[in-house]
Amino acid sequence: MVWSSTWQPARATPSAAMPSPALGSGAAVPIAFLAPPWAPLAPAVAPLPAGGRPVAALRGPTRRHRRLPTALAMREGDGADSSLQRQHDDHSSGSGGSLGSRLQAPPSTTQAQPAVFAGEANDVDDIFEGEEEPWSFQMFISVISGLIGSLLSATAFSRQREVSKGRVNGKSLPKVSLSNGARIVQQLGGSLLDAEARSPLFSLGPVPDCTEASDLRRSDRHITIITTAALPWLTGTAVNPLLRALSLAQSGRPVVLVLPWLEEEDQLKVFPNQQTFDNSEAQEEAIEKWCRERAKIDPAKLPLRFRWYRAKYVYNVRSIFPLGDVSTELCHGDPKDVLILEEPEHLCWYHHGQRWPTLFKHVIGIVHTNYQDYLISKTIADNGYGGGAWPDELKEASVFAASTMVCSAYCDVNIKLSDTIMPLPNEVTCNVHGVREEFLTIGNGCSDRKAGPVAAYYLGKASFEKGWGELLSLFEAAGDALSGVQLDGYGSGADQQRIISRADALGADHARLNMHPGIDHANEVIHPYSVLVNPSTTDVLCTVTVEALAMGKRCVLARHPSNNFFEENFSERCHFFTVGDTAGFVAALREALAAGPASTLPPEQRYTLTWEAASERLFSAAEVRVLSGRYQRPSEAAASRLAYRLHYDVMQDKSVMADLIKEATLGEKTPWDEYLAEWRRTSLGKLRAQAKLVAKEIRPDHLQEHEGYLKERVEELKSAASALLPGDGGRKA
Repeated sequence: MVWSSTWQPARATPSAAMPSPALGSGAAVPIAFLAPPWAPLAPAVAPLPAGGRPVAALRGPTRRHRRLPTALAMREGDGADSSLQRQHDDHSSGSGGSLGSRLQAPPSTTQAQPAVFAGEANDVDDIFEGEEEPWSFQMFISVISGLIGSLLSATAFSRQREVSKGRVNGKSLPKVSLSNGARIVQQLGGSLLDAEARSPLFSLGPVPDCTEASDLRRSDRHITIITTAALPWLTGTAVNPLLRALSLAQSGRPVVLVLPWLEEEDQLKVFPNQQTFDNSEAQEEAIEKWCRERAKIDPAKLPLRFRWYRAKYVYNVRSIFPLGDVSTELCHGDPKDVLILEEPEHLCWYHHGQRWPTLFKHVIGIVHTNYQDYLISKTIADNGYGGGAWPDELKEASVFAASTMVCSAYCDVNIKLSDTIMPLPNEVTCNVHGVREEFLTIGNGCSDRKAGPVAAYYLGKASFEKGWGELLSLFEAAGDALSGVQLDGYGSGADQQRIISRADALGADHARLNMHPGIDHANEVIHPYSVLVNPSTTDVLCTVTVEALAMGKRCVLARHPSNNFFEENFSERCHFFTVGDTAGFVAALREALAAGPASTLPPEQRYTLTWEAASERLFSAAEVRVLSGRYQRPSEAAASRLAYRLHYDVMQDKSVMADLIKEATLGEKTPWDEYLAEWRRTSLGKLRAQAKLVAKEIRPDHLQEHEGYLKERVEELKSAASALLPGDGGRKA
């Protein structure tokens, strides 16, 4: 069974996964495959389905095509046209064929049952009804093969990330080959890692309508959004889901926004100005007030409801995680129609409960954060991250394996805001964020505004991983090349005091960073600035940059996949430098400062940044189109259901694998001493008893019997050789 969640409608760009470029203001759509659970490598291209109409998937030259809607294709059975498969294999990779097309998977011996379309599932066994077979040796081998495939995929992806970011200090990296045709298919639902990244795949033929469940443009859809942060924490995962909920509710669609509730101890760590709330109702009132004052929208007049789930702030990774099964926090009266998981990997890494696709008709994951870079950053390791002693490659592989597993298990479509994110199952790369009208209004009047004494600024969560570490490193390396330049910084968070201390340590002839507490980006204090300096490469798509462009400012950005959307749509307003190139950064900053005050955006660029345009991009990116097969959604695939089963079993209480995953991501120590003591108490005694029984059954004459047996077999071989080799051949044998 091979699923293709989307196809490639536009020009390809080199990346670790199949190309998924931003398509201006529209959705970019890559190719993603789900391999069958019994095969470590699946055929690279879906052959002709048995009894079905052809589904052609051909390689073509790199060129721009008109935009086509998202599509999903699936192959069932093994009745493929072998000649068609051989022709495509020869076309795609020469006479030898590609790695994926040379290794064929054995046909399935059992037919998978479709998953429950919607409704409550109180027991994990409900999801696998009719498939409760004992784990066989072959299934065990397939899982091991899948894990090996995950590691190989992570290695290939990591290598291309190193090439794109230049992370190897002082060494020139070899160019990644883009022409050998080799490919690796991630076993447990990961997407295709194709070395021929410049050659997209195309699906030819008539395009069917999207499935009814994935059609979000219908006005009768009910949407539930679950996110990982809430105001007054001014971070992207708090602001953007709230604005998305307001925009969808304004269109008449009922919306439920589910937010994390933190205890007072954790509130003090993340909320600015030591602000705290006694209960969720008080925090909800503060959020509604912000909506009225900042977004100019009254939630009380919209079909929008707030729900809360218990959560905890984990300092080691500067993030909020659920304390239990979030699905149990939902109100039973709320319709279970469309679910949007903001940061699905983050929400589901430690999820041990009901499967989201069994509760909702269509599940969309929107990936905000590049956790592979975020969790391996040096500053996290230096500031108490328990996984700091782990090699970067092992941490990357752990995050990759865990994320692809949960995104396959819990989502029908995964939307990446940019290609900084690892390859994911059924992925679409598209910017589905906008800005609130307030920023565009500020931009309309920027031409009449006087410039302030300091022209440049940066604003973001006060965490070294959110660009502050890179900014300070560039200032330190630039030395007197930026003498006289001042930059005002605005941010609150766990690393605020460390950032201030490091900024104060800059030399007198260096650029100056003046730190201030975090404020809303639309605050009038920000209006006089003309240049945003944002060197971050850990953001997937920086909300602050989008807002700065809406206000008519120029931006100094790293040339990085996270900034592709800005380079394609706002290249005349952005000044780029190569990551790690101090001289290039100095030149870009000087050029932006010399360009003068902010200026209003033209109408077409202005519309691109609105939430109306962002919602249209979301509707397009979330569509699923079935080209062949009986399943209507990717989460029904056997590989997706297997991924859920594996994740559910792994995350059970007292699971060694669960503790290893938490150690790799949260920094929690695995209690090896406890495990060893438990093993000695329960299993070691049994092993000793079994060894004694085996020793009693061994007789002294066993070796003699075995030796005699071997001699008899040797004589038989000699006799057979004598019969086959005439003349002296038998004696020589």
